[in-house]
Amino acid sequence: MASQDASATDGDAARTAAARIVLPRNRRTESSEALFEVDAPSADTTDDLGVKPAVADPEAPERPQRRVIQGDARHIPLDDNAVDLVVTSPPYWQKRDYKVAGQIGQESDPAGYVAAMMDCLTEWRRVLRPTGSVFLNVGDTWKNQSLAGIPGRIEAAAADAGWLIRNRIIWAKTRGMPDPVQNRLASRHEYVIHLTPQRSYYYDLFAYSRKYGRAGSTANPGDVWDFRNIPYEENSSLWDEESPISKVDWNLENPGDIWDIDLERNMARHLAPFPSEIVQRAVTLACPLVVCSECGRPRERVVEKTADLDASRPQAKRAMTIAREKGLTAAHIAAIQATGISDAGKALHVQTGTGRNAEHVRQLAAEAKTALGGYFREFTFAPKRTVAWTDCGHASWTHGTVLDPFLGTGTTLNAAYEMKRSVIGVDLNPVPVQE
Repeated sequence: MASQDASATDGDAARTAAARIVLPRNRRTESSEALFEVDAPSADTTDDLGVKPAVADPEAPERPQRRVIQGDARHIPLDDNAVDLVVTSPPYWQKRDYKVAGQIGQESDPAGYVAAMMDCLTEWRRVLRPTGSVFLNVGDTWKNQSLAGIPGRIEAAAADAGWLIRNRIIWAKTRGMPDPVQNRLASRHEYVIHLTPQRSYYYDLFAYSRKYGRAGSTANPGDVWDFRNIPYEENSSLWDEESPISKVDWNLENPGDIWDIDLERNMARHLAPFPSEIVQRAVTLACPLVVCSECGRPRERVVEKTADLDASRPQAKRAMTIAREKGLTAAHIAAIQATGISDAGKALHVQTGTGRNAEHVRQLAAEAKTALGGYFREFTFAPKRTVAWTDCGHASWTHGTVLDPFLGTGTTLNAAYEMKRSVIGVDLNPVPVQE
């Protein structure tokens, strides 16, 4: 279930008004989305730009719980719908023998390994809440001078079993173990596969992008050329009404699926720990801070674009000054944001709200663009802010819960617990977890 964005999903400028987010107590809507009750002031009664303070993150009243279970990842003694997120790194096929009865990873062929992992996924689906996710870190194995294709085999089997493969994230190791091989390139990446049991799931890209942002991947600098400090000039080649994003890509809010993460030094007796940053990223994206202890519904953030621009940038400061001098209202700013950078040409095909807004929204946007000139773009790409959190009405909250069915050294438990989530670890031979 993606974060609620109240900025312009239906192109209605009234979305900038204060909203009370209400979820029905006794039934779910077909889309499982929040219901909004909005009291919108009219444009002629709004005397400011609608700058709103950010709201604090929700908290559960008690401390998060920590639990370690000695057991099999395929048979976990937990109730149905008990966890919000699975983050784990199972033993890789034919890599290490842990000398434990019932272990996964020593099957005679890839098909046997994939079958064991599918048994795991079946069990994890049972213990996951409907809004839950799995982040599965799995590497490949060289056998007879060929890759076995393990990650792809797992993805194909999971898809056949009804799982949605939402991402194949590349964990790019900025440093790797020495590899003496001379007839192929050294392996410097693994996969983190994001799977969900259904289409609607908890996902907080807003928090993730603000934590990792453009630093999320440095393997390739990316295709964003930042021209925001170049003054707007009429007829400048940098500003093209017909191609709103090809010349200037302002969308920095989705850092992408390459994670540049170093291996971590770990002196524990477990042979294959994986980095805590993988856990931190997965938890930030897919485990709610709190969920309702009665209905299990997560609290989700509601974000809006704001008119509170970065005044340290001359163009942004000038845009805010003009807006106030011209008497523009919150409704004007919301109309600009609903319309996008252009309401004609190619924009009609690439922008969600373009050409689909109500007549009064288009009129407000036209007034604002006339007043601001080229500076209207500053508001179009304004930063977003958390303005509310969804509320099911039960007022009974508990921490989101992270499960690692292959506990290992406890990396997942330690990292998630530090992020104020309850944690559960399962292992056939659990290593004592650092408190």
